[in-house]
This record gives sequence, structure tokens and C-alpha cells, in this order.
Amino acid sequence: MVTMKVFVLIKFFSLSNSITNFMPNLPVGEYRIVFEKVYSCNSTNLFQFNIYTNKKASNITEMKGNLTALSPFDDTYRFDFNMASWSSIGGWKPNAMVYIKNNACSSFKHLLGNSWSLLLNTLKIHKISCPILPGTYTITGFDMQKFEDNNFPKVFFYGKYKITTKIKTINEKVVGCAIAELSVLRPWEKPI
Repeated sequence: MVTMKVFVLIKFFSLSNSITNFMPNLPVGEYRIVFEKVYSCNSTNLFQFNIYTNKKASNITEMKGNLTALSPFDDTYRFDFNMASWSSIGGWKPNAMVYIKNNACSSFKHLLGNSWSLLLNTLKIHKISCPILPGTYTITGFDMQKFEDNNFPKVFFYGKYKITTKIKTINEKVVGCAIAELSVLRPWEKPI
């Protein structure tokens, strides 16, 4: 009887000191981003995005390719950011998050936050302010996890998203366009 009480006490103290791994299954919360695809879309190609993702390791995805600007990327353009979410019955549902701003360069710089300067350093652009001068800039391997240091909301809905980023003139003519498909995961989740 005494040994049974001692065993119960030992079990009680061992459980009270254990660290629990509480992993809630809520639809929204802090997140991490896993990029799946990056590609260009229809535009007049004044700004060309010839980029792709490269899986360097199981947990490292890099962006490679080049960006070509035939005109200075400055605040005379508009920035159009549209997130589509993957529907539970299949297919993309547009307008999960819409961000349209004038002053394209400054708006893009603000949205990317600290990852703006990291990206420009990879492109070997030493001036991190606007405008970005015309030219062809090569990306030899930019770790996509660096995009997490941004000014996006720090809490977001989990799921699969397609982000369409367009650079437009004041007359709504699309002069540059890129699409990124990504998953917003819980910090402890692994991509499927």
C-alpha cells in the first residue's frame, strides 16, 4: 500500500514537471511561409520576371533567375497585390487579400520590410532606395525564408495561396507581372 502511494506521488511529480507540446489546430495564427512556385504572367514586359524556385535542401528553397527592367522602377507606377486562396472544393478564389497602392516602388519596399534590402543585396543593387535603375539583375540563389522578415500581418489564415503581383501604369496598363504559389503553415507543420 505504501509503495502504491509512493508510485502515485512519483508519477504526479513527473507529470507536473513535464513540458507539454501544445499545438492548437486553429485556422489562424502565427505562421511560416513555404514557397512552391514562382513564375511570370501576362504583361507588356517593361518589367520582366524570369525567376523560378530551386529546392536546395528539404528545408531550403531558393529563388533563381533574373529580373529585367527596361524602365526605372519608381513611384510613377501603381502596385497591385492580389492573394487568391485555394478553395476546399478546388480552384482559386480571388481577393482573399487585396493591396493596391500608388507609388509602386515605395509601396513594394514597405511591404517587403527588411527582406527588401536582403533581396537588393542578392541582386547586387547597392542603392536600397527608390528608384531601381533599368538593367538586368541576376539572382543566383536567394533563400525564400528571408521573405518572412516583411511587413505582412504577423497573424494570418493557414492554407494555400496564389499571390499575383502586378506593376501598372496610371492608366491600368500592366507593365510587369509575377505569380507566387505558397502555403501558409503553422510553425510546427511540415509541408505536404
